Amino acid sequence: NQMLFIYLSYGIFENPRNESETFYDNCFILPHSHYLKLSVTGISLSIKKYYDIDFKNINHTITEEQAKEKFRELFYTSVSRRLRSDATVGSSLSGGLDSSLVVCVIDELRKGTIQKQDTFSAVFPGFAKDERKYIDHVIAKSNVSSHFITPDDDGMIQEFEKLFWHQEEPFGSASIYVQYCVMRLAKQNNVTVLLDGQGADEYLAGYHFYYRQFFNDLKRNYPTRYNAQYQQYINLHKDNSVNPRIKKDLKYFIRSRMPNIIKPVKNFIGYYKQKSSPFFSDEFYEANYRNNFAPDYYFKDLNGALHESILKNGLQTLLRYADRNSMAHSREVRLPFLFHELVEFVFSLPPYFKINDGWTKWIMRAAFKDVLPRQIAFRKDKIGYEPPQKNWLENKNVKEKIHESKRKLFDHNVISKKEYENDTVSGNSSGVRNKSWDLWMGGELF
Repeated sequence: NQMLFIYLSYGIFENPRNESETFYDNCFILPHSHYLKLSVTGISLSIKKYYDIDFKNINHTITEEQAKEKFRELFYTSVSRRLRSDATVGSSLSGGLDSSLVVCVIDELRKGTIQKQDTFSAVFPGFAKDERKYIDHVIAKSNVSSHFITPDDDGMIQEFEKLFWHQEEPFGSASIYVQYCVMRLAKQNNVTVLLDGQGADEYLAGYHFYYRQFFNDLKRNYPTRYNAQYQQYINLHKDNSVNPRIKKDLKYFIRSRMPNIIKPVKNFIGYYKQKSSPFFSDEFYEANYRNNFAPDYYFKDLNGALHESILKNGLQTLLRYADRNSMAHSREVRLPFLFHELVEFVFSLPPYFKINDGWTKWIMRAAFKDVLPRQIAFRKDKIGYEPPQKNWLENKNVKEKIHESKRKLFDHNVISKKEYENDTVSGNSSGVRNKSWDLWMGGELF
């Protein structure tokens, strides 16, 4: 299966060459922003695109104050519309910038009422990346009734079959189990609708890997801003121990000047690695690698990268996780950041309104710094709903599940004998990919 090869090679869940492909033979999905039309006779079938985002038309005349005012207006409109319901409405609260803003804006909209907002959070006492302290800042500032859960490795093992049944396809990390538990917590407290912060990172440049595209954009289109912005970025993140800084090095110089060289080189390196230290079985590799690609996410500008993330490779997968997890517990998730007018407005802004002086999601921080707790509005790190996955993968029962999955992959002639015999290696749910997790997920398909 081509998708299994792509997933185990690169850790991605879509085939960029065929957006309809899934992990299952003869089972297809509609590409994003498309509809399917079937004639009443059943003779003709057509698939057409109905929506796209114009990411090339940039408004260079808008001022900072105008941009902040418009962002606030659109976001308040979006949240207020998503509060309309005849069922109880609450919020997911991770402690990150996006979910915290949703909670704080709901609180602003409900000022003068006695109605408390229910919030639902996962916390991990003693874990270095636990975000409880940030959640507490939001709770202290808002009129909320907070609910907490602490998922663990034993629970993940006990509920794994049910979770995978709902997800149907591999998922990226243990954080998806955490989200599943948060949805169940909402059900236990009779809250049917949950507002969530998902989607902001993909068009407001919230992930730290967008810095590279941002600086590419500045060098190419706004050269007078480049040096000052890069220095501000270095100064701001010099003590950020969570997210590594990007570097100006030879590899990215070559990539920016000669992007067509990169893909064949990556393909050659992948072929050499397979031959010298095989991960796949020879038969599976030979059957798939020629139709494969080496993903190279180099973009000439920031908007190009954001367009890819929100409509193609990135957000689609996250929405699948959330939809499956919420429906597993009969909950409804609503996403204020994905109001189409807000998304289109942000795409019309120059790149330095999205990242500025080293700050990601700058226009949002600037527009709502009086609404958010300062400790959250100006957080430098990006954690992203992270459980202690590295510790969980050391669990004896988890290791047994991974070994069982590797056995399935070996028996189906997907991985090599050498890879099957390799020890399980634990890893975090963010940052560098963890092959053991990928193998676990891949084996569950059989």
